[in-house]
Amino acid sequence: MVIGVGNPYRRDDGVGPAVIRRLRHAGMQGATLAESDGEACALIMLWERRRLAILVEAVQANPAHPGRIHRLIAPRPSPERARTTSSHATDMGEAVALARELNRLPDRMIVFGVEAADTGFGTGLSPAVAVAVDRVAAELAAELCARLSPDLRGVPADSCGG
Repeated sequence: MVIGVGNPYRRDDGVGPAVIRRLRHAGMQGATLAESDGEACALIMLWERRRLAILVEAVQANPAHPGRIHRLIAPRPSPERARTTSSHATDMGEAVALARELNRLPDRMIVFGVEAADTGFGTGLSPAVAVAVDRVAAELAAELCARLSPDLRGVPADSCGG
């Protein structure tokens, strides 16, 4: 399952949904793709009972390097390592902590955090974040293609979707 977390009406905060749209456009057959506004209970419902949950979300860092991609792999996610700063009501760390208490974590979680330049009101991604969408979507498409079709390893990701 790939979950794009964010709000497309808060500029770069829409990076997660933009990656999901890109993957849908690529025709990733067999992959479960979802969008979420980041609300903790909604996230938990999406990832519970999953062997793997991949999340894509805008993050803020200081100093900022807009478009820089962070990849965190957590076998059993801990709230400390999954903490992000975002424009959502709760952050990823809080959702992970709640899921841990409810015993509803996925077996494994991968988080792609893309550093944002602008999370103000409006639509459209900054140029650096738009480039990152392409990079994250390409990486995820290749990984999903390999996971969904082991016999297609080595085949370009755009070929396995349809």
